[in-house]
Amino acid sequence: MESTTAWGDAEGRRRDILASAEKLLAEAGYAGLTMRAIAVGAGVSSGTLYQYFDGKEDVFVALMAGRLESLQVTLDGLDRGIGIAGLCKEILPQVREIWRLFGRSAQQWQAKVLAGGPRGKRAVASATVFRKMARALDRALHETAAASGRTLVDHPAMAYWVWDSLIGLADDIVHGGSLQARVSTNRLVDFAAEAIERGIVAMP
Repeated sequence: MESTTAWGDAEGRRRDILASAEKLLAEAGYAGLTMRAIAVGAGVSSGTLYQYFDGKEDVFVALMAGRLESLQVTLDGLDRGIGIAGLCKEILPQVREIWRLFGRSAQQWQAKVLAGGPRGKRAVASATVFRKMARALDRALHETAAASGRTLVDHPAMAYWVWDSLIGLADDIVHGGSLQARVSTNRLVDFAAEAIERGIVAMP
């Protein structure tokens, strides 16, 4: 595929590269994410690709960081009057897309971004983006609860539990698990969002 991005447009070239990588990741997972295939899909040479990224790990974490940053922007901008269940349902489409793209590569995300040990600068930066997103989620949940005169359970794992619950819900939607039991996606989402709300609101 020949790139149509203008010569000298570095940001456009980077977008082309990431778009190519995201398509490969969605189709074949981390194993299919090779620098050669990314270059072909972006319409650039391998040499050009390495001017932007050191390797496929860097591409992978850049893709994840971009999705997490977008989710953080959504969280910061949500109306706090929609309620906690409403907040969960509002961000679920983005969480679902994150899981659709990265779910098959969850072990790579854990090993290359969240785990300790030597990591590239981009991997460290992506882990930082994840923590910022988690803080944005925690803040949005507390502010949304406060808008309706309620408080949340006081526990440092609360936002991470909500995140994991949403990931589990996203996994079911992506793979159609509830549909096999003849439970519609809308009913599942409504039930799960309300269950999350009940699980984190402090008892009076």
